[in-house]
Amino acid sequence: MTHATNADYLPSECLLHLVREAKFDNSDDHFAALYRELRRRVLARLPSPAVGRTTDGKVLESQTKVDVSDAVMNRFEDLLMLDRQDYEERLDYFEVNFDHAVATLRSTAKRSARRRENRAVPMTYDDETSELNAEIEKAAVAQNPISESKLDDPGYRSKLDKAIELLPEPIRFVMVLLLKGYPIESKEPGVRDIVGTLGCTEKTVRNRRDKAIEELRKALNEDET
Repeated sequence: MTHATNADYLPSECLLHLVREAKFDNSDDHFAALYRELRRRVLARLPSPAVGRTTDGKVLESQTKVDVSDAVMNRFEDLLMLDRQDYEERLDYFEVNFDHAVATLRSTAKRSARRRENRAVPMTYDDETSELNAEIEKAAVAQNPISESKLDDPGYRSKLDKAIELLPEPIRFVMVLLLKGYPIESKEPGVRDIVGTLGCTEKTVRNRRDKAIEELRKALNEDET
């Protein structure tokens, strides 16, 4: 089932269909087994981050390619999560043309990565204190929709709560838990964290947090205009 040259190879479109249908089996093991192969196929269609080797043999990776691969996998996993909860129409095209659907996700992720690179501005630090310059720090707080200084304003908090309710479920869960004071990941016994609560990797949680903050910033800025 894993190699296209095998006689029993299952096309990715069919494999995805089985993954989606697995939610009706009430068997997490069945879903996990199918999903592992499906995930492998998505990763196989993404660019290798390796760009060379150092003189001592260590692999050099392109951070942009790593970011693109992470973005594609996170998006695909988000769609699957939504589909397991109910029905996600956007997965239908993957069952028609899996390769093209993944390629579309990859192209979107590449464009986003390029935009982030173009917007990137180096942080400046005070030479004496090694701390962020006051203007930079102030700007960072202004861009963070869940900064403590903003949450103290009842009017702002009301708008924020309404905006959070409109977020897609995967990123909304992360934001709700952050506002409840859950750490992203904790090594302390007995401390509930977001990674454990949602069953995601730390990187996935951070990516969803960043996406939620981006969406909230847009929504709240639109309310002010």
